Amino acid sequence: MTKRPGLILIIILSATLSLQAQTLKEQITAMFGEVLNLELSPGEHKDHFLPASVAANQSIMTSLTNFIGTSVSSLPLSSSSAGVTFDFSTGRPVPTSTSFGPIYSERAQTLGRNRFHMMLNYTFLDYSKLRGISTDDLRLTFTHEDVGAPGMGDSPNESDIMDFYMHLNLTASVFAFYFNYGVTDRLDIGVGIPFNNVKMKTNPYAVIDSYTFVSNDSANHYFDGTTTEPILSKSPTPINDDATGVGDIVVRAKYNFIREKLIDFSVMADYRFASGDAENFLGAGFSTWRVTMIGSKIMGDFAPHLNLAYWNKDTDQDRDEFQFAVGFDQKVADWFTLVVDVLGGIELGQEPESTKLPDDVVITRTINGLKYVTVVPLTNIPNYHQDNVINASFGAKFRLKESLLVMANVIAPLNDSGLRADVLPTIGIESSF
Repeated sequence: MTKRPGLILIIILSATLSLQAQTLKEQITAMFGEVLNLELSPGEHKDHFLPASVAANQSIMTSLTNFIGTSVSSLPLSSSSAGVTFDFSTGRPVPTSTSFGPIYSERAQTLGRNRFHMMLNYTFLDYSKLRGISTDDLRLTFTHEDVGAPGMGDSPNESDIMDFYMHLNLTASVFAFYFNYGVTDRLDIGVGIPFNNVKMKTNPYAVIDSYTFVSNDSANHYFDGTTTEPILSKSPTPINDDATGVGDIVVRAKYNFIREKLIDFSVMADYRFASGDAENFLGAGFSTWRVTMIGSKIMGDFAPHLNLAYWNKDTDQDRDEFQFAVGFDQKVADWFTLVVDVLGGIELGQEPESTKLPDDVVITRTINGLKYVTVVPLTNIPNYHQDNVINASFGAKFRLKESLLVMANVIAPLNDSGLRADVLPTIGIESSF
């Protein structure tokens, strides 16, 4: 008997730790499960919304969680190009650039043999829109199971629907450290290590649009109360949690093929490891590799550049991309460089089946010989077939000392695709030696 209190305490602690150990992705799923645990009358109606829940988890939730995970992990990499570059081929350092270089794109120039370049950046992301819809207004709709003859609407129960509003607030802070080394005058290698913190808050709200109650004064589906006095709304337990850890680590190499010609040309290859915890949205959950063609030219104080890349993703839940960056960096003063870019990603191939949003549900009712048709969208997220992302990037670099620079940059979306922040600010510091 004396051992029982200890055993009970262990069980309670285990349950508490298990609850605390839930990942952010698991908490989203559990939130829907709580809503669908209805108090229904009569009892045979209890599980009639569950098939819709399964469908939502397989399509809408897969899409939503994929948006979140890949958005945090697919931030554009900071430039591997040093803000101050020199040519040591004559034995003496000769400056090869006057501007301090790009921020989120690449130029063809390399560091130089045995040269080092280090950068530390901080980026804050406040995800405010998903395909143009405010994350605070995201809605999912659960429809009733088709319980009668094939086709929705022959039973009054099939006209009951449940709307679920997530009221999602999602932010991420990314500290990224980059280290680059000039192996030869033409070859650079580097590594980037992000440290991510993802915060997720939800204030969910569910409401049943009860056709059975409106048409017959007796609700078959409700959260509480009785059939004649039903409570048709419910606020599930909100989520207020965060996760911190290493994101997807990247290694990269750049080789300069052509220099001091009409155009300088290099190629870069990078590989991102699936090192971030995808269950907590700290990483994508899959590895990727990318090859980038880099063309640039330094023309006095003005330095235009063009990057074209193919990004391969080792997953069947996301598509490969063609990426581009076009812009310039302009020396304004000896201590100040302006940087402007347009950054884009175009999805390639077919849309993955696992992330397609479900089709609308059509409910057809016949009342007194008249047919009434209701089309129910299962979410207010637009069903785009491609999430091509176009951004404008504006930044500046400032010289503190001979080889020490600070930078500030903002990225603003130019279209509505994907999960986006209204403004994506970055600050950083870099040094070459």
